[in-house]
Amino acid sequence: MPHDSGVHVKSWLRLKHLVVLVALDESRNMHTAARQMNISQPAVSKMLKDIESFLGMALFVREPGRLDTTEAGSRVLRYARRLLNDTDRLVEDLASLREGGAGKLTVGSVPGAAPVMLPHAMTVLKARRPQLAISLFENSSDRLLVDLEYGLLDVVIGRYTEHAQRHLFDFEPLKEEPVSVVVRPGHPLCQGLPTLSDVVRWPWVLHPMTSPMRGLFEAALAEAGVASPRNVIETTSTQASLQLIASSDTLSVLPSSVLKTSFSEGKFATLALTIGEPLGYYGVMTRRDEPHSDIVDEFIATLLSSPEQERVVENGPPGSATSEG
Repeated sequence: MPHDSGVHVKSWLRLKHLVVLVALDESRNMHTAARQMNISQPAVSKMLKDIESFLGMALFVREPGRLDTTEAGSRVLRYARRLLNDTDRLVEDLASLREGGAGKLTVGSVPGAAPVMLPHAMTVLKARRPQLAISLFENSSDRLLVDLEYGLLDVVIGRYTEHAQRHLFDFEPLKEEPVSVVVRPGHPLCQGLPTLSDVVRWPWVLHPMTSPMRGLFEAALAEAGVASPRNVIETTSTQASLQLIASSDTLSVLPSSVLKTSFSEGKFATLALTIGEPLGYYGVMTRRDEPHSDIVDEFIATLLSSPEQERVVENGPPGSATSEG
């Protein structure tokens, strides 16, 4: 690839090249990728060869019947997915405008923020922009940030889960997130003061190991010298967790704010058991060095001016807020 690479890449690389690379990465097979794209296998092979020749680096290692990405290939594929996702979003936005809409906002949120701050912010935004299409996805921070990096989300309400993410995303703190051990009313553990040794003997529904909330729970167990529970269902769905808790003796660690909504208040109980410190402040996270749309800016401003956030500003977040994982 020539030394003035930026100009040449922009003038030579095409969206069809990126589509081929993503198809190859997902299928890990030339023939399968060719079938998915409805072109011949030799055409796919030639296109990959042309791309690698232009970039001057191998993107895939050819094994019998299989392709594996190289380090360079992984970097190119991250770029390819972001650009293709942005292209899909552009097509959707233009279609919305043609049909009289007012654009689209796609938000990802950790469970603790979803029932507290977001309803107010979305209500205010919809009052100003009735035709705006808003999509909300609830998940753990680690999964949301992957979707944010690849352009599937416009903004995330979450927290850093690893140090490398600080180079990818901007963070503005919003609110602390205490957690509670949640059970159904009348659960046997509601009597007395259970210990960690007591609760791990019961069935649990928990976030996956990669999530900060699960990490907080596992760290508390390790500090107390208590083994992790063996009877566990893993899910990031708050609704599924609450259903399991309500219909059985299952326990869960959930954001305390989830239990303060009109839908769940009074329907669940919390144990007199503290699981570590609060998770720290979650915040508004966006892709670094990427300009925001007017809609994203307005959404963030609405969040920061919400009644919940005003109380946080008055108290002031701790100086280490943005270092919470």
